[in-house]
Amino acid sequence: MICMEFGLLSRIGLCRSGPWEPPTILDRFLASPLSAAAYYLYSWVVGVRGWAASRAAKDEAEMNERVEANRKVRIVCISDTHDRIVPDVPDGDLLIHAGDLTDHGTPADLQKQIDWLASLPHAHKVVICGNHDSWFDAGARVAKGMAADAAGPVFPDNMYYLEHSARTVEFANGRSLKVYGAPDIPRCGPESFSFQYERDAHLWKNAVPDDVDILVTHPPPRHHLDLGLGCAGLLEECWRVRPPLHVFGHVHWGAGRQTVFWDETQRAYEVLVETETTQTGSLGSHLSYLGRLLAAATMATVLLPVWLFAPEVLAADGRGAKTVLINAGQMLGNTGQLGENVQVIDL
Repeated sequence: MICMEFGLLSRIGLCRSGPWEPPTILDRFLASPLSAAAYYLYSWVVGVRGWAASRAAKDEAEMNERVEANRKVRIVCISDTHDRIVPDVPDGDLLIHAGDLTDHGTPADLQKQIDWLASLPHAHKVVICGNHDSWFDAGARVAKGMAADAAGPVFPDNMYYLEHSARTVEFANGRSLKVYGAPDIPRCGPESFSFQYERDAHLWKNAVPDDVDILVTHPPPRHHLDLGLGCAGLLEECWRVRPPLHVFGHVHWGAGRQTVFWDETQRAYEVLVETETTQTGSLGSHLSYLGRLLAAATMATVLLPVWLFAPEVLAADGRGAKTVLINAGQMLGNTGQLGENVQVIDL
């Protein structure tokens, strides 16, 4: 935020002009050199480990191609379409929309988006609402000027709207996946925004089923694909449940994917960045966490050749060891135009 105070630096692109835009290198270092160093060290670690893990999974699938090929489920992830029609959505077994289908959240606008999603060929579809989809929240509906009992949109049979609920989806190849969806989001706008809560509320604690395969939320977990705007409570719930896949949106400039590993390296990064952000903790503790990240980054560099030629080293992680995070936002930042890639993953 410090860098934004220098208008000239923002105008020439050295600093961002607002919190919903991605921070530059200068932004990060002016805000906190420790957090900046942690961010880049952590990005290297998860980048290398995520690449190696995906290579291990690919090699394992190739080795068992006859058995595994028909057991994969292709999941197509989008979010934050804001009344737009995404062209050329890839085919798959399950389509997920993680909220903000519309700009204004009226039943008519929502129905247009639902009808478009219904026209896509995916056998199953999961939809949650975002903060702009006001009709789904009775309080936001009234604040928006809609009748409290206004008729809502109609979903087809193969499209499952999830609101603090789970659905086990059965696929043609015999696989089944349990999906849990919730729209709640830290307060970021007027009362007409749906399902807002105060940022320090313990809303997510024990809210997600332990056995969920796919978690779908509108906000990101804090410090991951979120520009620092995600929810700390949601992050802690992810630590507890450790789902194989977590799909979300909301922060447009955070779009992309990241494989996180539920280990001490990740915890060191999150604690350091959080304590630096909230200005708690001592310099000694911060340097201790930074030292852990530096050690992990060094180890990632040393082990890179091992992972390259022997990816089976990472093949035994199993459920609960890592989660693929996908910010599926389709809007190109704050431009008001589509521009991000549709995210596809085989689970």
